[in-house]
Amino acid sequence: MLVADCEGKRIDAFTAQKGPTYSCPECRGEVVLKKGRKVVHHFAHKPPTTCTWATGETRAHMEAKAIVADALKTRGLRVELEYVVNTLPGDRRADVMAWSPNGQLIAFELQHTPIGIDEIERRASSYASANIAQIWIPFLSPKVWDEGYPHNGGWFVQRYTPRSFERWVHGLNGKNGMWMYDPKEQEFWLGRLASHQQYINETSWFSEGGEENFAGGYYKYSKRFRELTLNGPHKATDLRIAVSTRKAFSTAGYNWPAARIANLTLA
Repeated sequence: MLVADCEGKRIDAFTAQKGPTYSCPECRGEVVLKKGRKVVHHFAHKPPTTCTWATGETRAHMEAKAIVADALKTRGLRVELEYVVNTLPGDRRADVMAWSPNGQLIAFELQHTPIGIDEIERRASSYASANIAQIWIPFLSPKVWDEGYPHNGGWFVQRYTPRSFERWVHGLNGKNGMWMYDPKEQEFWLGRLASHQQYINETSWFSEGGEENFAGGYYKYSKRFRELTLNGPHKATDLRIAVSTRKAFSTAGYNWPAARIANLTLA
């Protein structure tokens, strides 16, 4: 985790110094500051522990949170890492919380691992009820670069299999598309999903009466695949935030609350 308490004050691992005693904001147990050239600065629980905040977190996820937070701070915004929202279910931390100049809270959720639809809908509804604007940013899989190719200055994957939560995030943002993060290059891409048509080859066979039958020979929309278009890449410092509102909406299997949505725009 990237934050801890020290003498009643919250401090992040990037500004913390070794020496003082640090404790976990959740379980109050002692944590150790980890700093080094090859690791992301962070706090780690002393074993044994059952604290939910001690769950292993990838380096890429911690790096992404730090990159977003640093970019927001350079614009003069108040920013807190792993900010606790008491109304959130389960893990109550927003990856990054920012305050706009007019006081609007904006929660950044950087989704490195898959999240269940029920969980993401509960968290989204909780943010909406608290009038917190939200933006969900999925991580790009390395397969995107293996399966796609350059197109119109960006990147295109003709047969992309979106994860369920990516379909949900894309639906939340509507025509704005969804921002996605490349952990290898530490860059952001604006992604848009579109329907994919696949060709069903024509086949023929003879019935018992000797009549020849035909099937296929047409295109149909795929339920599994989508076409993914990525525009970018962009550094976090090149992006700004725009907040809008959306109405509640539902389809088969997905629900989106009436909410304030944060979207990234080019500076």
